[in-house]
Amino acid sequence: MYSVAYLTFLKKGTRKFANYISDRNTIPACVHGAQSVTDGQTVRLRLLEPMAVAGRTIPRNAVVVGTGKIQGERLDIGITSLEYDGTIIPVELAVYDTDGQSGIFIPNSMEMNAVREVAANMGGSLGSSINISTNAGAQLASDLGKGLIQGTSQYIAKKMRTVKVHLKSGYKVMLYQDRD
Repeated sequence: MYSVAYLTFLKKGTRKFANYISDRNTIPACVHGAQSVTDGQTVRLRLLEPMAVAGRTIPRNAVVVGTGKIQGERLDIGITSLEYDGTIIPVELAVYDTDGQSGIFIPNSMEMNAVREVAANMGGSLGSSINISTNAGAQLASDLGKGLIQGTSQYIAKKMRTVKVHLKSGYKVMLYQDRD
C-alpha cells in the first residue's frame, strides 16, 4: 500500500517551503460553506495557509475533505487523503477545534439527542393500540391501516434519531498530524 505523506507547514506569506518551514504542528483551516452533517458524511474544509505534502505545495484556499463522526459533544473529522492537481496524496490528519481538543465542539448536542430520542419513541408507539374486530373486512382495513401507520411512524422515528450537526461557514479549525 502507499506510505502516508508527512506534511510541512509553510510560513505565512512564503512560496518556497524549502527555505521557510514553520515550527508549528498545525495548519489553520475553516469550514468551507455552511454544511449539515450526519454521522459518516463528508465535511469540506478550506486551507487558510499553504502547506507542503509529498513534495507538492497545496495552496491557500484549497478545499480538503474529511469524514465526520459524531462522538458525544464533538464532531471528529479525519482526513485520509488529499486530491490536488489530479493527484491523490494519502495523509493522516485530524481536525482540532480552537480549544485544542480533537474534533469540533458541538454545544448542547447531548440534550438535543435526548429530545430527539423522546420524540422518536413517541412516534414509534403511534398506531400500536388500534384494534377493530367487528367483521373480516373491517379487520383487514384495520390491519392495513395499522401497518401503514406503523411503517410511517418507524420512518419518522428513524429520521428523528438521526443526529445532524450544522456547521457555520468560516468556522476556524486546525489540521494536525501525529508524527508517531
